[in-house]
This record gives sequence, C-alpha cells and structure tokens, in this order.
Amino acid sequence: MAYGFVPIVHIVAAVFAIIELGLTSYMASRFDNWWFGGYSPSRVNFMIFNSVWSLLVLIYVGVTPLYMTSVFHRLAALALNAVTTIFWFAGAIALAVFVAGPYDCRADSYCGSSEAAVAFGFFLWALFTFLTALDAIESLRSRGHNVSAPAKPHAYPGA
Repeated sequence: MAYGFVPIVHIVAAVFAIIELGLTSYMASRFDNWWFGGYSPSRVNFMIFNSVWSLLVLIYVGVTPLYMTSVFHRLAALALNAVTTIFWFAGAIALAVFVAGPYDCRADSYCGSSEAAVAFGFFLWALFTFLTALDAIESLRSRGHNVSAPAKPHAYPGA
C-alpha cells in the first residue's frame, strides 16, 4: 500500500533537520571563546551530528527508491529510520537536560535558540517515530505477514 503523504513527511523532516542544524550550530558557536575553552558541549555536538545524519538518511530513504532502485533495500531503510529515531530521542532528552528551561528569554537570542532547538529535536523525534512505524507496517505487509485484524472464524468450519 502506497502512502501519498510520506514524501511530504520526508520534506518536512528535511526542513526541520536543516532548522535544527542551524540552531545547534549557533549554540555551538557561542562556546567558541576563552571562557569555555573553545569547546562546545557534547550534547550540542551530538545534535549537530543528528541533523547531518538525518539529512543523509532522508536522502537514502526518500530519493534512492525513486532513482537508484538497485541500491535501495526496505529493511535497511527501516533500520536507518529506527536508529535515527533512537538518536533523536536521546539527543532531544540530553539537550533538554542541558538547557534546563523553560525560561523567559525576552531578547536573548541564545536562550531562544536553545529552547527552539529542544522543541525541533522533539518534533524530529516524533516525525521519525511516525516514519519508522509506517516502514515497519509496510515491511511486515510486504513480507507476507498479516498486520490487519484477523478474519472472523466460521461458525461451522466442517459444514
């Protein structure tokens, strides 16, 4: 069964990943001074990795089945989506603990960016959870397993 809205979800996830990449890169750039030793926190670095990883996964899952079908494998796409879902969940939780909000940011751009990065991290986790569930259902259906409700048993099977 083909879902017509899945490419739209892929595009939304790609746009959100680019937004997350910008927000977390801005957070990392704020740590590039003598006070912090020039090193950004590992939680922020992991979210930058998540954004780049997600864009690569979305290219494989969204573009490869259309143009390079010999390279695409449905179970590999399911595994990549599942791993990406776990990455986003871990990264969003770690960044939320690091930010420790909500704050009244007012005009502080770093505070607002960090809270927005947490929000977009959880949005991306929800999107990849949705994509993983759809891929899992489709993989089970295409492998001969029945995911739908079982048929009613006949009252008299021998008659």
